[in-house]
Amino acid sequence: MTPIYVLTLFCLISGFVTYGLGIFVYAKNPASRINRLFLTVMLAATYWAFGEFLFWQAGTADGALFWLKASSFWPVVIVLTVHFVLTFTAHPLSRPDQTVKCFLLLYVPSLLISLLGMFTDTLYTVKYLSGTGFVYVPTPGSIPSLLSSLFILVVMVFALYACFLAWQKAPAGKIRRQNRLVMASVSVTVVFGALSGVLLPVFGICQPNLVFIGIMLFSLIIAYAVLRYGLFTLSPETAVPDLIRMMPDGMILADLKGRIITSNTTAAQILTDDETDLTGKLVEQLLSPPAYQFLYESLQEKGVVRDYEVLIDPTLQTIVSISGSVVRDPEGESAGAIIIIRDITNRKSSEKALAVANEKISLLSQLTRHDISNLITALDGYLLLLQERKASQEDDAYISSCIEIVEKIGCQLQFSREYHTIGMHRPVWQPLSGIVDRAVSDVSHAGIAISVTVPPVELYADPLVVKVLYNILENAVRHGEHLTAIRVSAVVLQTREFVLLIEDDGVGIPEPDKERIFRYGIGKNTGLGLALSRDILSVTDIRLIETGIMGKGARFELIIPASGWRSL
Repeated sequence: MTPIYVLTLFCLISGFVTYGLGIFVYAKNPASRINRLFLTVMLAATYWAFGEFLFWQAGTADGALFWLKASSFWPVVIVLTVHFVLTFTAHPLSRPDQTVKCFLLLYVPSLLISLLGMFTDTLYTVKYLSGTGFVYVPTPGSIPSLLSSLFILVVMVFALYACFLAWQKAPAGKIRRQNRLVMASVSVTVVFGALSGVLLPVFGICQPNLVFIGIMLFSLIIAYAVLRYGLFTLSPETAVPDLIRMMPDGMILADLKGRIITSNTTAAQILTDDETDLTGKLVEQLLSPPAYQFLYESLQEKGVVRDYEVLIDPTLQTIVSISGSVVRDPEGESAGAIIIIRDITNRKSSEKALAVANEKISLLSQLTRHDISNLITALDGYLLLLQERKASQEDDAYISSCIEIVEKIGCQLQFSREYHTIGMHRPVWQPLSGIVDRAVSDVSHAGIAISVTVPPVELYADPLVVKVLYNILENAVRHGEHLTAIRVSAVVLQTREFVLLIEDDGVGIPEPDKERIFRYGIGKNTGLGLALSRDILSVTDIRLIETGIMGKGARFELIIPASGWRSL
């Protein structure tokens, strides 16, 4: 068994192995662009391997020349391999918008080389060697032959460099191992290809192309990567089609005319109540005219739509939430729109049931408070009548205690009424200056100067936020002792948080009480004001703290998150 025979056998085996591997990888995910491209590379390699094998089996010069010409498209096989590598490594040249550039830089030169090899003898010639048979050798002194070898060398080195960069940038784990194995397989192919294409011809050695040994090793490494590390199944590109298909929400991609380019099954189920393919249909056929008009105008004017609720089927009361965004091409021009559709029918039903339950509980609470309040009013009246009558000193003390208890019960009912309103109305954007002015005007502060210096901003807060400022100001006036001035100001932190400051020159708050004052039942009078204030602010994640110094005055800070304020 001669070395020529062994190498020729490698060509045949390589053809079968690459074909089988290509089919295997393609079957794992036929919808994947990478898998389809890999199949194309493997089929092309099979074509090349069989052509090489049949050349070395030829017994006549004409037969050898025929199979040499029939194998002339081997440069396209190499370019397909490079294209696969660029796609797998997500190289910019593999992006869809770079298709023309990729074709011009890779495929056009390879096709020209292939055509030269098929119709001329400027690349290779056939000659007979005693003891070996018919062989092909580079045409001596041919510039096209030299340029073709240089082109092949450059593109293979380029592919190897792309593999190296992808391996370096890949995160630790399976993705990095996948890139390392792909780089190793390409390296092996380049080394054996360089041996046959560059080094051996220099020494006049003619034998079957060693690149097929490299292709065999390439196939074995790729097979190991598939089985061991999930190659072609774990990369983001291969996962995208499945992710879109399995999305629980409907997804539609439409062009500028509103015609659907692609969609998933969920979108069809939501909009048509079956699994009909929506491709080719118009979006306006699936939505009511007002809904489509709003969606169209919003995308035109703002470029985005968020949580737009639409009644799709009045009979079944199907309600969906639509979000969408304009899709732009590399030049920044509108190319279409992507629309996400979520069925929120069950959620809306739950919200409606919850609203009805809350309404009933609220009504019950109001009626109960009203009845108790009436009874307390009557009890308070009777106690006052008893107090006016001549009674013993001991009885008078008892009656005074009863009146005090009734007043406290009344305060508790008032708190219950106020606390019930927290969250009853949706938070809204409110001008800060208006909130502060209302709170200041509601507080009796005779003899106390209140200065306000706040920027023109809006706060996103519960409508009761004005009551928070009123409580803080009223507490300062009531408990400040020797208070002469209150200052309201604001600062913006580096974290983009907005801090509203309310400072006074009163006695201040002792260090141990700085947090206790925000608890229910702590403090003078009812002890409910600051606790209630903190709960009102927490609806929109606003924090309330006290940072003053005892003996110098109190200092309350309302810390508004970056998303909770905006400039006017």
